[in-house]
Amino acid sequence: MTLVLVIALAALAVVLAPPAVRVFDRKAGWPLAALFIAGAVILGRELPAVIDGRALEFTQVWVPDVIAPGMDVSLALRGDALGVFFSLLALVIGAVVFIYSAAYLPKHQGNTSFYTIMTAFTLSILLLVLADDVILLFLAWELVSLASFMLIARSGSSGEAGSVRTLVLTFVGGLTLLTAVAIAATQAGTTNLQGILASDVWAGNPGLTATVAVLIAVSAFTKSAQLPFHFWLPEAMAAATPVSAFLHAAAVVKAGIYLLLRFSTIFHDVAVWNWLLIVAGMATAIVSAAFAVQKTDLKQLTAYSTVSHLGWIVATIGVGTPFAIAAAVVHTATHALFKSSLFMLIGVIDHEAGSRDIRRLGRLWDKMPFTFGSVVIGAASMAAVPPLLGFISKEGMLTAFQDAPVGDAGVVILLVAAAIGAVLTFTYSAKIVFGAFIDGDRDMGGVHEAPVSLWLPAALPGLMSLPLAFMVGLADA
Repeated sequence: MTLVLVIALAALAVVLAPPAVRVFDRKAGWPLAALFIAGAVILGRELPAVIDGRALEFTQVWVPDVIAPGMDVSLALRGDALGVFFSLLALVIGAVVFIYSAAYLPKHQGNTSFYTIMTAFTLSILLLVLADDVILLFLAWELVSLASFMLIARSGSSGEAGSVRTLVLTFVGGLTLLTAVAIAATQAGTTNLQGILASDVWAGNPGLTATVAVLIAVSAFTKSAQLPFHFWLPEAMAAATPVSAFLHAAAVVKAGIYLLLRFSTIFHDVAVWNWLLIVAGMATAIVSAAFAVQKTDLKQLTAYSTVSHLGWIVATIGVGTPFAIAAAVVHTATHALFKSSLFMLIGVIDHEAGSRDIRRLGRLWDKMPFTFGSVVIGAASMAAVPPLLGFISKEGMLTAFQDAPVGDAGVVILLVAAAIGAVLTFTYSAKIVFGAFIDGDRDMGGVHEAPVSLWLPAALPGLMSLPLAFMVGLADA
């Protein structure tokens, strides 16, 4: 019943959000974050058993004989290592974002809609990563799309166009996912996700396997903003900073990564899957990094950096070896930490200096020393500077690329492309630090450090990159 309890806590947060805002206004982030932390603690206590291979399970028949006699649709949840990992990511990052929101959001201005949709967003992600029935997985996938649309749209006219494009694009991905799971369920004779992944049909029908692999990949590309579907993510920057931090670090984009990781069980040695993920992923990584270097708006720069890092992860998953999958998971966690931190810290800069455009900023490092130090650590982890966790995860991906199933010449090209991407990553990471805090002639005499309640929650995920770098070996299991 552990999984049911965790889902129930997330659902309770959705129900309590409106009355909590009426009582606490923006401070409602604190009690709602407490529910997420409670869910993370409950789930975390089961982690040793999950790592040992004893997955958490819950099943309740929902619609019997829906496709054929004996093929029931169930409210089936399964918490294996991958599902629990993504659940903890959403709960912990979500809790930090809510605590940050309690200090960042304006008073008495639309906070009810913010907290209600954000809690529903978290619930949708949990259902997605814990679903053990492909129908439930698809429904959760669409709920994530709806929640992201509403969060972007609530920003007003500035987010209207971006929210509509986001909705249309992610629903196109939903259609390809629906097609894929329908084919998979009918061919495997079950809607149970584990049953589909363990079916013999994939080994016996290479054409079918390749077709479903392409459909799953395209679905994931729409959510994780891979070329040519990358444009929606920077447009989502119209949303409030806490939304950006959660959406980019632990929610929508990670839904696509989760789907790729989950189905790599059956597609890891399918050539079209390997080539599609590696080529699209590394192309996305380089092109988006080049876009990031050109941006002067810190939030847009960081948005393009998100797309770039997702490209790295997708390409690593495409390699398909156990080491590559592990490297992709480690960088997924690393990216969630430094990226959520950087987005929130950019919000702190904007909050205190009145701008996030480096052309309108001057020397801030001595005015906001704690924010400056936190941004340096987050940007250094993003740039893969040792001894931070970002260095370890980037090295892991580069090592994984050496075993890519693309031939010797292909491996050389991949490593050269990765080197270009790494240089661009370091460049835009340095641009964040120097552009926001060191360069610029504008007088920033009236700017001062943000309250601790604002900068500390923003800094915390990025600061964890240092101690976690020395604990990454514990993740081997």
